[in-house]
Amino acid sequence: MATIIPEEDHNMTSHIDADQRGIHHAELRPKAFHEANLLHSAFFGRPLPSSSATSNNTNANNASSTKSSPKNERLCIGGHRETIFGISFSPDGKYMASASQDSSICIWDVASHRRVATLKEGIDPKFECLRVAWMNRRDDPGSKSEYGGEKYMLASAGADGIVRLWSGSGEEKLTWQSAGIMDHFLLEKNGVESGGGTTSEEEERPQIYALQFVQSKAAPNMNILLTSANNCIYLWNIVDDGSPQSSPSDAIKRRMFLPYLSVSFSHLDDGRQVNKFGGNRNPGNELYIFDASYSESNDLVGAALSDGTCRVLSLANDGDNGSFFQEQCVLSLPPGYFPGTRGGHLTALCWDKSGTRLATCIASGRVVLWLLQVVDRDGTHVLHPSCISVLEGGHDIGRPLFGAKYCGGENQELLMTWGVDGKVCVWDSFAVGEVLSPLCTLISHSDYPIYALDIVTDNGENSKAQAGEMQKVHIAVGGGSEGGFLGLPAYLYDV
Repeated sequence: MATIIPEEDHNMTSHIDADQRGIHHAELRPKAFHEANLLHSAFFGRPLPSSSATSNNTNANNASSTKSSPKNERLCIGGHRETIFGISFSPDGKYMASASQDSSICIWDVASHRRVATLKEGIDPKFECLRVAWMNRRDDPGSKSEYGGEKYMLASAGADGIVRLWSGSGEEKLTWQSAGIMDHFLLEKNGVESGGGTTSEEEERPQIYALQFVQSKAAPNMNILLTSANNCIYLWNIVDDGSPQSSPSDAIKRRMFLPYLSVSFSHLDDGRQVNKFGGNRNPGNELYIFDASYSESNDLVGAALSDGTCRVLSLANDGDNGSFFQEQCVLSLPPGYFPGTRGGHLTALCWDKSGTRLATCIASGRVVLWLLQVVDRDGTHVLHPSCISVLEGGHDIGRPLFGAKYCGGENQELLMTWGVDGKVCVWDSFAVGEVLSPLCTLISHSDYPIYALDIVTDNGENSKAQAGEMQKVHIAVGGGSEGGFLGLPAYLYDV
């Protein structure tokens, strides 16, 4: 089963007129440069060159950032044989999970960068593992009477349309067991809510590209899991299935996926053809979700679609009939905004922690920054999006990006992006206008395409930063194409 990899060029659309391109160029903010300088110094042991402080529209800083390898780079070796598509830190930063094309999930100890577990139970080796996500539970994870000593809950998703839950328990050494399953193929085909059933070899299974545990204000007492399949987003309430435990102190309780909310997207009904994904490989112009992300600060969900749009939904609770949703806005750039090239479908998106800023990644190697504000229109509060900036020039134009993350201090002054060109670039997240170059490039491995990246703050006793210093964080990077004798590594960076 081949995973859908976003194509390396397409066409595209927004609320900025095409003739505005190139007029406005972003000025470098001192706060952004300060945070980038801390990050660069932690990676390479030296500050950014002084020339970088004058403009973020030159390429001089990029070259200087990639002449040497990061000083705190650690390899996680001996786990995967093929491409790593998903990577995620546990909430406490002690463990890192990786999902691979080799149909396995590996658990790594961050401190020692050693593999401590491999999860394969029940996974069909014909299908890749694509995503992993950790639950940050609202209940007490140390309650042995309720959860049998369970310390962690991990979700994985694959190209077979199946989401699996894994329970980690134990004191000195974690023991992992399968704790639940949801088959999106059977759900969409038969309305079946969980595993079981049979399928033919010819039937195409949905691939799960969005996987996130969320804590919604609309459902304050639920552990909710967000998933996607084809053109649909699902929210599941993860609960105990009520089955008896063989041993009250040790047994792992299995979980059920209770439907909480589902949303199906369709092509825009205003006649606009934003982007046709797949060409001859997609003769029916089917719509796909390539990423979805939930903002806990304002109960908004963003979905990155194959038609080049980002759809933003709000979740709410009417108090009587449960949850409901409302589509708030559609984010897209106008046809012809990128003259001489094609824009393409969206590959990823991310929210900042305030829920007012959103970054969308495009298959052409660009990033668009949006500001979402609530405005009053005739007595009704509506969400108004504004395109703030277009970031390009750091990554190879025409090659897909696979993700972005806000970072850099309390106000998240920076945006980190990564893609199939093997680069991790750092940008001013508050940039306005056209930005032709990142503040710095932290990683540049042309032979190691990067499909996944995660960041976690060190919660250890000695993790508090001194005044003017960057709080210690770990960065995990996964990707690659072919593994050697020792397999394909994931990378850890301590900064």
